[in-house]
Amino acid sequence: MPLETTKHEYVLESPLWTDALKPSLDGQASIPLLPATFRDKHYEIHVVRDEDALPFLEMDLDVARLNRVHKWMWLVGLPGSPRALHYQILKKRNIVLTEQMDLHLVWSPSRILIKPLPRYLLSPHFWRTNLCPHPHLYRVALGFLLSWIALVERESDFKLAVILGLLPAEMTWPDWLVLAREVMLRPAPSRTRSNEARTIAAIVDNKEIVNNRFLYGELRVGRLNWIYRFRLGYLRGYLSSCTTYRSFLQENVNSLIAIFAYATIVLSAMQVGLGTSYLSESKAFDLASSVFTLFSIFAPLVAVTGIVCVLVVFILYNLGHTIRRQVRRRLQRDGV
Repeated sequence: MPLETTKHEYVLESPLWTDALKPSLDGQASIPLLPATFRDKHYEIHVVRDEDALPFLEMDLDVARLNRVHKWMWLVGLPGSPRALHYQILKKRNIVLTEQMDLHLVWSPSRILIKPLPRYLLSPHFWRTNLCPHPHLYRVALGFLLSWIALVERESDFKLAVILGLLPAEMTWPDWLVLAREVMLRPAPSRTRSNEARTIAAIVDNKEIVNNRFLYGELRVGRLNWIYRFRLGYLRGYLSSCTTYRSFLQENVNSLIAIFAYATIVLSAMQVGLGTSYLSESKAFDLASSVFTLFSIFAPLVAVTGIVCVLVVFILYNLGHTIRRQVRRRLQRDGV
């Protein structure tokens, strides 16, 4: 689905003036800016064409899922820029690569997903020919580039990004300094241009040139899952950590075991309390003990039944999805 286009009363310009990927000195051909293939929303593989990169860019810069829940984003993350890469290591988060733009900077307690900075965003010519003419793509690309300037503050961040494959290997620290200064010091594309240096927050606050997703930095995957499940009705949530039915059962059964253990401790304490003269004569404690005992009997049955029902729904959904894909492939093969 195409991203929402914003009308501009000014011409968008490339945030870069200098090509951060300099030509090879050994005479070898430079590495292409675009990847070989990409998948559409139906998971079909297409070749990326240099002469028509728009279909690829629509997929690669798609943050529609996050824009859809923008009014609840204050529950998911703090407004502002993401913390630097060295801080992510300090928080004991494993840095995991993702190529989905809507998973960029989504984190759980043990990991954070980060999208590598693509080569095409380091080329001023590519910005002018493929991004500036399309404001909805420009807004996402600029916000993404600004998030990377926030991630790489120090040379240690830069070295870490290169080692992890998040930045092109041929890029150098001086190249990055030039890129960051050009983006941060460039004139604002507004009707009243200003040549003053700006902070990342000041650039991002200009919603006409930066997508709303980048008003926030790091996003909690757990809260995104709850929003997608209870506000939009997606049982899988935003990013499910369960890849098999067995892992789904294990994740939920472990939670039930913890609840049952707590209930067992409470029932044991109530039994001891009923053995005392003070609590045994208390009608309120007797009523509470009766209610909690009934709850402890029926709650596990309800919980297990709910898990089984959800599992059946997942199985039927995945079966239907598989059948639909098979039918679509058959129709494509038959030329329908």
